[in-house]
Parts: sequence; structure tokens; C-alpha cells
Amino acid sequence: MQPTFDIFTISPDGQPHWIESVENLKNAREDLREVARIAPRRDCFIYSEESGVVEIIIHADFQALRMAYSPHGLPDNLSY
Repeated sequence: MQPTFDIFTISPDGQPHWIESVENLKNAREDLREVARIAPRRDCFIYSEESGVVEIIIHADFQALRMAYSPHGLPDNLSY
């Protein structure tokens, strides 16, 4: 069975809010960037039950990181 990657945002009260499940990490990363773009001022992350937290975008830093690295978004290899 292929691992599933779940995408979450952090709600204003600090609780994780599930967005969707994706079957591969590449698609999860693409969707995570889109969630970060449309969820202003919210941190978001990918979680895999198999491996724990895979990638985090701390939205407060998202705009600064995006401008520092590329006008087209975060580089594919950026993860925390």
C-alpha cells in the first residue's frame, strides 16, 4: 500500500484542520504551496502517518521566503 500524505492548516485556535489526502509527496508539496497561497496568515503542513510531519510552511515567513528565492515560489528542495 502506498503511503498517504495529508495536508493540514493550523486554525486560529491552534488546532490542525485537515484539507485533503494525496497519494504521493510530489503532489502533496504542490497542493501544500497552493494551500499556503490561499490561506492567509495560516501555517500549513504535510503529515504522513508512516513518517510523521514531512514538510511545513510557516506562512508568516512564506512571502519573505518566496521573494528571497524566486518570483515563482519556493524551491522544490525547501523543507523544514
